[in-house]
Amino acid sequence: MKNNTTRDHLLEVATKLFHSQGYHATGLNQILKESGTPKGSLYHYFPDGKDQLVKEVVQSSSNRLVEDIKAYLDSHPNPVVAIQNYLDKMSERFEQLDTPDALDMPPFSLISLESAFANEEIRLVCQENYEQVEQLYYHKIVNSGIAQLQAHALAVSICAAIEGVLMLSITKKSNEPINMLRKTIPGFFA
Repeated sequence: MKNNTTRDHLLEVATKLFHSQGYHATGLNQILKESGTPKGSLYHYFPDGKDQLVKEVVQSSSNRLVEDIKAYLDSHPNPVVAIQNYLDKMSERFEQLDTPDALDMPPFSLISLESAFANEEIRLVCQENYEQVEQLYYHKIVNSGIAQLQAHALAVSICAAIEGVLMLSITKKSNEPINMLRKTIPGFFA
């Protein structure tokens, strides 16, 4: 995706850096240097500085993730098959993995871990985004005829399993954990 504004370019560079280094290890000066953007432009677009920038990075990444998940959940009426389709795509993306941003994984996983106890505003933005993803799974599961209470538990479990399997795959530098989760998804619904 080609960005055509300074603001979009700053978000793109910040997203890449937050992916590869995390929130605390990424400074505004590095974002400015790597983006080739003057400091005044950063504060013009993000008057609250790094906190505003990271919240918008999380939101922007979440929007892309939600659209991606929606497309796969709409790929089949059966939620098991739809979720497996999504995991298949994740596994394919992982095969070309050089850096976490190549997986197109939102950086809010790492940002959530880093900021949960240090910055309540950022934690809340991350929480809202996780809840949005859980709701996608929830609605798909409920629409397949599963009771709401069970659908909620399944949605949270699936979201957590996918999040965890991404961490395992990155740590192992292998798509094997993704493929193993794909095989076990039917058991979630048994």
